[in-house]
Amino acid sequence: MPMLEVVAMREEPLSLEAKRAFARTAVEIFREVLGTPPGRLQLAFVHLRPEDSLGLLAEMNEVDEGTQAQSTS
Repeated sequence: MPMLEVVAMREEPLSLEAKRAFARTAVEIFREVLGTPPGRLQLAFVHLRPEDSLGLLAEMNEVDEGTQAQSTS
C-alpha cells in the first residue's frame, strides 16, 4: 500500500482546505502514475514547528548576534 507523508515546517499547521487540495492532487497523481486504486493510498500530514527542527538554530543565532552587538557597544 503506497504511503505518502507530508512534513510541513512552519509556524502554523496547514489549513484543512490546503490538506484537502493536496490530498486530491496526491490521489490523482498516484492513480495516474502508479495505478494506485482508490482507497489504497495512505496519507499523513505532520506539522513540524520551526523550533522543533533547525529553526531552533535561527533563534540561537539571533540571541548570539544580540549578545555580540551589546558587547561591542
